[in-house]
Amino acid sequence: MPKIGIQGPNGKRLKPMQQKFLQNYIHKDMTQTAAARDAGYKNPNVSAIQLLNNPMIKERMEEMRQELETKYGVTITKSVRDLQNMRNDAWQAGNISAAIRAEELRLKATGLLVTRQHITHENIDAMTKEEISEKLNELMQRAKDRMIDITPEEKPEQNKQQNITKYN
Repeated sequence: MPKIGIQGPNGKRLKPMQQKFLQNYIHKDMTQTAAARDAGYKNPNVSAIQLLNNPMIKERMEEMRQELETKYGVTITKSVRDLQNMRNDAWQAGNISAAIRAEELRLKATGLLVTRQHITHENIDAMTKEEISEKLNELMQRAKDRMIDITPEEKPEQNKQQNITKYN
């Protein structure tokens, strides 16, 4: 797999921004979006996804992970197994919060738990009171549209039966 400036078998080279993205993502433990933003991509959300789907980037990322495993003797399998043991020990000792934290880290390591954040930057200082109120109402409506009402509906027969039971 090509490193920066080294020509790969397909004649392509890893660009400095691509390598910086990988350095951030693998070595600095940044999220994919933060890694792309720090590497200088203009649209980091989209760029991060495109980069991680690029076969050349995937290959280099796997190489970098293998280098870390070799250097530090750490593998995902070993780490997940150790976290599971820590979880079990904490659970047996009655330390529920430590057991939950170990399980959370184990799930994150395996990719089964992903923390997603969406950050919107608004300059509230430049907004009027009405604009702020309008924006808050818009956000509340958007949140309400995404919510699902799971409140169970009572059937009319149940109401009649409950009323009869109350009066008897």
